Amino acid sequence: MTALVNDVVAFCRLFAILEREQVCCGSVTVAQCLVLQTLLEDTWDVSGLAQHARVTKGAMTRLLDGLEERKFVRRRQDPDDGRRWLIELTGAGKKEAGRLTAMTENAVAMVMDRVPKDRRESAAALISDLRKAAEAVRDKIDCC
Repeated sequence: MTALVNDVVAFCRLFAILEREQVCCGSVTVAQCLVLQTLLEDTWDVSGLAQHARVTKGAMTRLLDGLEERKFVRRRQDPDDGRRWLIELTGAGKKEAGRLTAMTENAVAMVMDRVPKDRRESAAALISDLRKAAEAVRDKIDCC
């Protein structure tokens, strides 16, 4: 592998490990953490959450069952479409999502603090560009 490939793979793996071991801190799974943080921004339906998390509707339903059992989320019927269920955070869910978001932001800040000050803005812009590029090709990538 080239140095670039090694660096990209190592960076991604480090954040995957960080996410598992530190960001979610054992209170919820990484997938549940993503859902809680997503719901902090807005109310979603099951299909939208599943697509956002890149899992099946069945997997999302099971994930939401676990969050509902812990009283982090509640489901309510969409007033505009009785066949559709909306998912929203409870008070406890908002508190947990806020805690997890703060941990995530702290982890990223710790990494960015290690980047020279004069390069942080360009590093942040490059990370954003890399994310957009990866999202644009994610369905086309075939790798381990």
